[in-house]
Amino acid sequence: MRIRSHLLLLTIVVLVPGFLAAVLVLTKLRASERDATLRALHETVRATSLLVDGQVQRSLGALTILAQSYHLQTGNFAALYDEASAADQKPDVWTVVFDADGNEKLNTSVPLGTPLAPPYARGPVAQVLKTRKAWVSDVVVAAGTGQLMTKIYLPANALPSGSFVVAQALSVDYWNKTSIRPKGREQWIVAVIDRHGKFIWRSHRAGEYVGRDARPELVAAAAATDLGMIRHSTLEGIDVYDAFAHSELTGWTIAVAAPVPTIEASATQAVVWLAAGVAVALGMAILAASLLSRMLLNAMQTASEAARALGRGELQSTPPTAVHEVNVLHQSLHHAARVLGQERKAREHSDRQREQLLVNERTAREVAQEEVLAKDRFLALLGHELRNPLAAIAGATDVLARSAPDAATHQRFVALIQRQNRHLRRIVDDLLEVSRMMSGKIVLDAHALELSDCVRSCIEAFRASERARGFRWSLRTQPVWVNGDPVRLEQIINNLLLNAVQYSPPGAEVAVSVMAEGDVAVVEVSDSGPGIPTDLWARIFEPFVQGPAAPGRPSSGLGIGLSLVKQLVQLHGGSVSVRSAPAGVGSTFAVTLPRIAPLVVRPPSAPVLASLPGRVLLVDDNADAREATAALMRSMGHEVIEADDGVSAVRAALAHRPDVIVMDLGLPQRSGYLVAADMKALPELHLVPLLALSGYGRESDREAALAAGFAEHLIKPVAFDALAMALQTQLERRPR
Repeated sequence: MRIRSHLLLLTIVVLVPGFLAAVLVLTKLRASERDATLRALHETVRATSLLVDGQVQRSLGALTILAQSYHLQTGNFAALYDEASAADQKPDVWTVVFDADGNEKLNTSVPLGTPLAPPYARGPVAQVLKTRKAWVSDVVVAAGTGQLMTKIYLPANALPSGSFVVAQALSVDYWNKTSIRPKGREQWIVAVIDRHGKFIWRSHRAGEYVGRDARPELVAAAAATDLGMIRHSTLEGIDVYDAFAHSELTGWTIAVAAPVPTIEASATQAVVWLAAGVAVALGMAILAASLLSRMLLNAMQTASEAARALGRGELQSTPPTAVHEVNVLHQSLHHAARVLGQERKAREHSDRQREQLLVNERTAREVAQEEVLAKDRFLALLGHELRNPLAAIAGATDVLARSAPDAATHQRFVALIQRQNRHLRRIVDDLLEVSRMMSGKIVLDAHALELSDCVRSCIEAFRASERARGFRWSLRTQPVWVNGDPVRLEQIINNLLLNAVQYSPPGAEVAVSVMAEGDVAVVEVSDSGPGIPTDLWARIFEPFVQGPAAPGRPSSGLGIGLSLVKQLVQLHGGSVSVRSAPAGVGSTFAVTLPRIAPLVVRPPSAPVLASLPGRVLLVDDNADAREATAALMRSMGHEVIEADDGVSAVRAALAHRPDVIVMDLGLPQRSGYLVAADMKALPELHLVPLLALSGYGRESDREAALAAGFAEHLIKPVAFDALAMALQTQLERRPR
C-alpha cells in the first residue's frame, strides 16, 4: 500500500475508537444528567416536607402557649379569645378550644359571643385527651361553612375546671400562601396528601383536585415506604417522575412530580452540546490527518526527487522538510541513555535508604523491647522494695499489738518502724522527684558554697545510717567553690553513695574525691562492685535502668537514683559520666560542675526554736491517722481538739477558738478547700491560720492550697520536725 493508504488506515484506527468512546461518554453523561435531576427532585421533596413540618411546628408552638395560658386555667375565655386571635392568621388560620365532650368553648373564626357549633369533634378530642399527645387531622370539611381544612389538636394540662383541648384550623388556602413551591420549577407539581390519600393542597389546579383522591399508585407506594419515587401519569394525564416523602410529625405524604420531558430535556441538551463538540473534534482530527499526510507525501516526494537527481549526477538543492525526527534520532537515544543512568542511580539510592530504614526499624524495635523489659523490672523491683519495709512494719506492729514488750524491745521495734517508714518515704520521694523533673517543676535555690564541705557532711551523715555499716570509706578533697543548691547537691551525693554501697560487696571500700580541674569542680565516687558493661554506659542514667548486681547480693532499688543525679547535675550546668575498670571490677561516677571564685562567707547563727504551746484543731476523717497525728502534737506540748468532717470542724472551731487549725484536704462531703472558705467567711475565724495536710505533693497541689487560704501545705506522712516547725511558726505569728 501507498503511504497515503497507510495514513488513511491510521486515521481510521485512531478515530473509530475515539468515536465509540465519545458515544459511550455521551450515553453516560445523559444518564448522569438524568440521575442528577432526579436527585434534585428527591432533595426538593425532602425540603418541601421540612417546610410543611415547620408550618405545623409553628402551629404547635402557638397551641402550646395557649394550652399553658393563665386565662385558660382561670376560665377567662374572653381574655383567652383575644390571646388566641393574636396568634391567628385570618381568614386561613383560626383557633378552637374544646371541652372534654367535644363542645366548642371558643372559636376565633366567629365574633366572641356568637353561638358555637354543636359537638362534632368528640373522636379527636377523646383520642388527644387519652394519649396526651398532639394529633394532626386529615383534610376535613368545616361544620357549617363547608370549607376544606386540617386541624391540629393539643391537650391542655388538667385544670380544676376540667380538661380542654386547644386546636388550630388551617384552611387549604393557607398552603397556597406558604413558600413550598420550588423556585425555577414552575412545571413541577407539589402536593400534600393526607393519610387517606386525599389532597390537602396541590400547586396545580388546586381548586379542582383538593379534597379528592390522589392517584392510587402514588398512595400505595407512599404506604409501602417513607421515601421513594415512581413514574406514573398525573390526574391531568401528564407522564411524570413523582418523588414522595412521609412526614412522621403529621402522617401526611408530600409529593413533588416533575414531567418526564423536563427531566430528559436537560440531559438531552447536555448530550447535544457534547455531541456537537465531539463532531467538531472529529472533523478537526480528519482535517489534521489530511494535512499531515500531504506534508509527509511532499517530504517523501522531495527526497525521491533528490535521490533521482543524485542518480543522474545532478546537484540539486532541496528545501528543508518539516520532518525533523530523523535528524534528532541519535540525540534522542543519547538523552534516553542519560535518563536511564539517572534512574538507575536513583533506584540504588532508594535501595540504600530502604536498607537504612530497615536497620532503624530493627534498632527501634530492640530499644522498645529493652524499654518494656526495663518497665517490667521496675515494677518487680518496686513491688520488692515496697514489700520489704511493709513486711518489717507489719511484723513490728503485730509484735507491739500482741504483747507487752519491755522498754528496750518496745524502743527497738519503734526504731524499726521509723527506719522502714523513712525507707518508704525515700522511695516515694524519688518517684515524685522523677515526675517533677520530667515535667520541669524543679527550681534550684542556688548560691555560692564550698563543695568539699558539702560532700564531707553528706558522707558523715551517710556513714551513720544502717546502709553504710561495714564499709570502708576513703575521702580525698581540696577546697573548690561552686554555685549550687545545697539540698540538691546533697541529694546528688547521697544517691551516688547509695549506689556505691548497693553494688559493692560487704566490707568493700568506697572512695570519694573532690578536686578542681581547670574551670570545673569534679566529684568522683568509686565502688568495688562488678562494674558496668561498656554498652550500658550510655543508658545507665536513664530511668529504671540498672547495672549488674554485686556477687551474692540480689538486685535492689528502683533504677531512678542515677537518673535523678543526671537531671539535677544538668540543672546545675554540669555533667555526669561513668567508667569501669578494664577487668570489670568497680565503677567510678564523675560529676563535673562549673567553678566560681572562692567567697568569704560568715556562717549564720543557728535559729533558736522556742517552744510555744498552743491550742490546735486537727481535722481528719481517717481515725488512725488523726489519732497518731494528735498524739504527735500532744507530745510537743500542744492542746489538741479533734474533728472528723467539715461541719464538726466549724462547730469545734467556734466553740474552742483554736490558735491553729490543721486540716486534711480530702474530707468527705465538703473538701478541705470548701471548709477553709467557710471558716474564712466567719468573723470569729478568719484570722486563725490554717495548715493543709494532703497526700498529694505536686507543686500545683501546694499552689491550690495556698490560693484557698492555707498558710502552709504539709505532705502526708508529715515528719515530726516539719510539723513542729510549721506549728511553731504560726504560733509565733498569732496576735499578742
